[in-house]
Amino acid sequence: MSALTDILSADLSLRRLWTQVPAAWRGFADWWHSELRDLLPEFLVARLGGTAGPVIRLGVETDGVRVEGVSATGRVAHSGTIAWSDYSVPALDRYLFGIGLQRSDGITGVVLPPTTFFRRSFEIPVGARERVHAIARQELEHRTPFQAESVHLGMVIEPRQRDSQTLTIRQTIVRRDHVEAAVRRLDLPLADINFVAPAMSDKDGLACSISLQPEVDREVPFTKRLLHILLVAAAIIAGLDAALFWWRQERAITTIEAQTAVVREQALAVRSLEKEIARIQSALRALEKQRASLSTADLWRDTSRVLPDHSWATDWRFRDGSVSIAGFSAAATELVGLFEKSPLVTQASLDAPITFDAVNGRERFSLVVRTRADAPVCAILGC
Repeated sequence: MSALTDILSADLSLRRLWTQVPAAWRGFADWWHSELRDLLPEFLVARLGGTAGPVIRLGVETDGVRVEGVSATGRVAHSGTIAWSDYSVPALDRYLFGIGLQRSDGITGVVLPPTTFFRRSFEIPVGARERVHAIARQELEHRTPFQAESVHLGMVIEPRQRDSQTLTIRQTIVRRDHVEAAVRRLDLPLADINFVAPAMSDKDGLACSISLQPEVDREVPFTKRLLHILLVAAAIIAGLDAALFWWRQERAITTIEAQTAVVREQALAVRSLEKEIARIQSALRALEKQRASLSTADLWRDTSRVLPDHSWATDWRFRDGSVSIAGFSAAATELVGLFEKSPLVTQASLDAPITFDAVNGRERFSLVVRTRADAPVCAILGC
């Protein structure tokens, strides 16, 4: 019942809702930024996040130097310890080389016990966000016993704010002499150390680290990094759009090729049908031509008509348009003229001398005639 009462009594005016927009937008941007960091490769996250490579954390402990390799996404990729008896800068470089790291390729930081750090928080108006570094320095000098020259100062803005009018700032402070003593014990130049941080726990990570080069860090503000991330996201979306366009084009080409194959098969079927029709037409023309040409019966009938009653044939052959006739006749010399008058044959000639056969009392003849190419149809068909 109390929850319902709170909902009914809540201020839902447009002015109240408008004041919540910046906080809602920052919450959405933080969520989007976190999700995109998990999606992108580590080297790209390191590039967009303003880091130059992996993070190397050197912890000064009682028994030795604890070496941790942290990826760009904040995951501890390697952890090991070099005993103080074996430690030296060359030994550290060899150890890093063995795990695939180099101090020149990444960001090096010193890890100190949590007891050496002092933490506090304060609130500022949203409108003072651009002056947060100056305000943090004033807070340090007026509300803590420390002086800015004797400490290293780190701060973060809480991602989730209680209201839209104020920002909660968390400060982490460490004395410079503690840092310098740890760096001297590591035998490293202070200029090579990029940050100092407490030992990581489940709640605290790299967000609690204090940069020893704050001016360099400010060269790449969050807004610029967010802009870079948005540009990369736009490039990824453009790449996906190009891939989708290419896929659609390939799909269209595949469809067209399939349709072309079907049309090709149909064209081949039509061509085969045309060839079959042409063959049938050729056969019909040959049959018509054969029907209109002289047949053996036509020539035999014409030979019987032309030979007079006193003549007869004993041998009759038809081959390649020529007819060879041999037989007996009472007047063999007249046969050539008779065959020349035939409408079916021409070029009649004797191909052997005429001899007299005493047994039959007739002249033996042998002649050859050629069929006419322009023989009239009526003569062939007997009309």
